[in-house]
Amino acid sequence: MKPGRCLCVVSSLFFLAFIQACSQPQQVINSPCAARDATIQVKPSADLSRMFGNDAIQTALDTMTRHVGQNKITSTTELTRLGTDAAVRTAEANGKNLTPQDKAMLEAYIREDVVPTIKLSPTCVLKLFASSKADISIEDVYLENIGDKQIAKVKIANTGQGKARFIYVVLQNIIEGMNPLSGQTEMVLGPGQWRNVSNPQATFPMSDIGSGKKKLIVVVQLIYAKEAGSQPVVYQEEWKYDPLSQTFKQSPIK
Repeated sequence: MKPGRCLCVVSSLFFLAFIQACSQPQQVINSPCAARDATIQVKPSADLSRMFGNDAIQTALDTMTRHVGQNKITSTTELTRLGTDAAVRTAEANGKNLTPQDKAMLEAYIREDVVPTIKLSPTCVLKLFASSKADISIEDVYLENIGDKQIAKVKIANTGQGKARFIYVVLQNIIEGMNPLSGQTEMVLGPGQWRNVSNPQATFPMSDIGSGKKKLIVVVQLIYAKEAGSQPVVYQEEWKYDPLSQTFKQSPIK
């Protein structure tokens, strides 16, 4: 083969190889956490934040991201178990009284919302962004006069967005020196709606409570489902009457 012809063949082969290389699909990966200490905000419902406490949920996030970062655990089942166990331990150490329904609700949230986020962005730092209000909230507890007696009333509101809620309410009036008086009721509240509820059997002389002779505590328990067929949200608040300010004050949630 002549030198000129040989050079032409080599050049052609080089050109074809170049065209083939350029025609291969190029994969470009843009990680949302390429920057150092980049963060993703995680927003659980206010119900979960109230049940477990923000510290417990943040502990769950840190535990899961640490294990993924060390390439120890990547399965959805194991990550869900790790996060749930970490949150439960922290919440109970902080004095929270958790029910099986509470734990099931957290487990579902971690499995369906948190784990996919961690797998998609394993190098990100997850930070809790807590909601300020629950879908259903206790807005106020106050005394109302009925003749020479008083009754405790509770204002319950639907502060969620876009959906009506069926709510089961249990009220317990605890008056010093008397057996607790309990009552229950049901209601449906649409977004922005509210209603006052009370236990008609729990009336007491105005002079006993208003003067501070006897202590009064109102315990309110709310049960409702966020979606049809979903685990019900169950939580309660305790309100104590303060005779000096003549108002009820909410006790710390346990």
